[in-house]
Amino acid sequence: MSKDFLKQNMDGNQPQSLLLRLLLSPFDALTEVDLNRRKITAIRTSKGKFFAPIAAGEIEDMLSYTVENMVHPDDREVFVAANNMDTLWERLEKSETPGVLRSRYRYKLLDGGWCRVERVYIGGERFGLPKGVVYAFVFDIEQQRQVQERLLTAYRRSELTGLLGKDAFFAAAKRLLEEKPGDWRLTVFDLEQFKLFNEWYGREKGDMLLAKIGARLSRIEERGDGLAGYFGQDDFALLATYDMQAIGRLYEEIHELVKEHGTSVGFMPAFGVSRVEDGVCVEELYDRSALAARHAKQDYHKRIREYEPSMYEQTDRDYRVLSDFQYALKNHELYIVLQPQCRIDDGKIVGAESLIRWTKEDGTVVPPSVFVPALERYGFVTDLDRYVWNEVFAWAKSWVARGNAPLPVSVNVSRIDIYTIDVPEYFEHLREYYDLPLNAVKIEIAESAYVDNTKVAGAVHRLREKGFTVLMDDFGSGYSSLNMLRSLNVDIIKLDAQFLRMDSGDSKGLHIMESIVNMAKTMGVPIIVEGVENATETEYLTGLGCRYVQGYYFYRPMSVEDFEALVSDGERVDTGGFRLRESEQLQIREFLDQNVFSDAMLNNILGPVAFFRRSKGTIDLVRLNQQFREELGVSAKGGHAESVQRMVEPEDLPMLYGLLDMAAQDPLSGAAGEIGVVIPGVGSKRLQLRIFFIDEDEPGKMFYASVHDVTQLTKLNEYMQLMARLSIDTVAFVFREDGAWRFRVAVHGLEKYMGLSREAFERELNSGSFRTRIDPASQEMLRRSIADSGMSMEHFSDPFDAVLDGGGRVTLRLRVGAVLNRKDGAEYTVVFHKG
Repeated sequence: MSKDFLKQNMDGNQPQSLLLRLLLSPFDALTEVDLNRRKITAIRTSKGKFFAPIAAGEIEDMLSYTVENMVHPDDREVFVAANNMDTLWERLEKSETPGVLRSRYRYKLLDGGWCRVERVYIGGERFGLPKGVVYAFVFDIEQQRQVQERLLTAYRRSELTGLLGKDAFFAAAKRLLEEKPGDWRLTVFDLEQFKLFNEWYGREKGDMLLAKIGARLSRIEERGDGLAGYFGQDDFALLATYDMQAIGRLYEEIHELVKEHGTSVGFMPAFGVSRVEDGVCVEELYDRSALAARHAKQDYHKRIREYEPSMYEQTDRDYRVLSDFQYALKNHELYIVLQPQCRIDDGKIVGAESLIRWTKEDGTVVPPSVFVPALERYGFVTDLDRYVWNEVFAWAKSWVARGNAPLPVSVNVSRIDIYTIDVPEYFEHLREYYDLPLNAVKIEIAESAYVDNTKVAGAVHRLREKGFTVLMDDFGSGYSSLNMLRSLNVDIIKLDAQFLRMDSGDSKGLHIMESIVNMAKTMGVPIIVEGVENATETEYLTGLGCRYVQGYYFYRPMSVEDFEALVSDGERVDTGGFRLRESEQLQIREFLDQNVFSDAMLNNILGPVAFFRRSKGTIDLVRLNQQFREELGVSAKGGHAESVQRMVEPEDLPMLYGLLDMAAQDPLSGAAGEIGVVIPGVGSKRLQLRIFFIDEDEPGKMFYASVHDVTQLTKLNEYMQLMARLSIDTVAFVFREDGAWRFRVAVHGLEKYMGLSREAFERELNSGSFRTRIDPASQEMLRRSIADSGMSMEHFSDPFDAVLDGGGRVTLRLRVGAVLNRKDGAEYTVVFHKG
């Protein structure tokens, strides 16, 4: 190898630099293959290592000698295919890295042993080599493999399971799949309620169970049938060439190990399985199996689930909806429709409810049943709601400006809205900005949101204090109680007509409807019954004394233009608002009269409730209704009191005790909080509790509690994390708050590239410290683009380099688009792309 050649290859050209790095690397053999002259010449070979290679000769002779004397018999077929000189040049040109080909097999050592090597062919003018001339490097990778094995061994948890940790398992699995292709499956499993298992039987028995499972999986490894891993807690993984029958047998063996401890139902294993596919990395296979295992936990009759693409389809659909949503906001693909609300006796319109519709530019209609749940699942429903609120206020302003009397239109507010923004302040800002009277817009809050009495009660109180009319939507859907109505003091109740649609032989729905109507009369609150579809329902509601209705029987949702044409006829409209018809007042104690309200009616009104006693360190259920039994899975058999402690997650017991103390100290207001419980046969739930102190007797203190399942809301963060893992971009929203711009990072798909968590990235954006990561020239460019966008309300997209904590750099592209024009500034969507 001449000095001129080395000098020639140090000019900075990337392909030639690659060849230079190979020449300077510790290779074990280097040969020149001249395809034009059909010659192979050895340039350098490690002395005393490989079995006596020939220094030079014809291609056919050299390859023949190598196959017969140097290559392991099991690898000869691979060697011959990789070293086919008739196709070598064509394969070099078409390879994934042009001009580079790699292959692996075992070479014979002088001592008779075998060494795994990698052969790298380099050829082509891009490397400064003549056409038809190829260099072949041989590298000893056996030593590298042994180092990897030692690293993997260091990750083993021999003190408990003897299995690989997560990082080591992934690394070993990748290598195994590369070296031994086949029909592999990755199985992920854990034990249901293992934390509770440790609580009931002790951590020592829990560790013993994990060790037994580890020993069972280790035997599979020892037989050479697969690779097993233990990822902490009760999470295991197995990469094996098993069919589903073998996996079923493994499940039964693990199940039997669990049953040795006296139980099998509450702590059953859940298996998720995914088949190894070309192009799918081990980490993604693990995610697929974990997703299948989550589905297995939802069915106690099918505890082994194979991954199906449909399991991700919902997530993919949601992501497409979220991706399209911001564009839809900016381009007004979303628009409101109005459904009139009528007085039942004469059909006059007294108001309307605003509903949202989405039609894309190509005419595709996206149903609310598709996009609203997706936005709720991932926490973006507030962006939709604020858009609707602004649209309604803008229309109301236009309507009044044209000389018309205000006709109240209601807008929906969700529980997420109340947690996300200051709803009363936002509505006050809208009312002042559009300069509208207070009766122009009504506010509907779904009944399920009222469970968190403290937060929602404060918002309702402030809204009514500011003069807004507040409706409780979907009343009677399962969470209503007298305490709720008493504390919230809403202006109007909306009741769904679903109670009227029971089988002809079932009158429970009618009784529920009657009880709610009578209760509303007792408390002096007007009712709107929505979903009324026919004359029979209308007549029945008239007989009950209901005054206001909404539904297809009267009007379907309609465009704003059609609504304006409808209410332009003054004979069809009553602008006097909602009024309660005078009626005889009913005393609250009459609820105890079975002639007025049956037990079934009161149970449906109250929801899940129970009485329990706290004494001598225990909390025992004393009395409970059927709804409470169903919500917490309490058996109706036996007359003994059940311990509440056994249901509550151990880490939440201090919270429960604290709520009891607070309720005892404030009997009038009671206490409210959220705890986790474990329901046999169902799993974990998050419950909102409302507790009142009743009395103190000789055994202890008596309390009353109502509960509501808030599991889905608490899972919102988990969904966001899943979204971030599936996304390849980072999405943030920018808005004005207290006179300053604030960032909210919704999805952080670039976390692994930037080395910043979603929370840390959001903090840097809001503190301004992220600006120090951007070079000054890019800062000025971005500043100008942002300023221009703020004035023109147009999208822009600019690249910039960001400095990482370790000193590295990552190239990002910033895409910003204005979303909504408000009095105090625009709102933006900000997307960071990689590259």
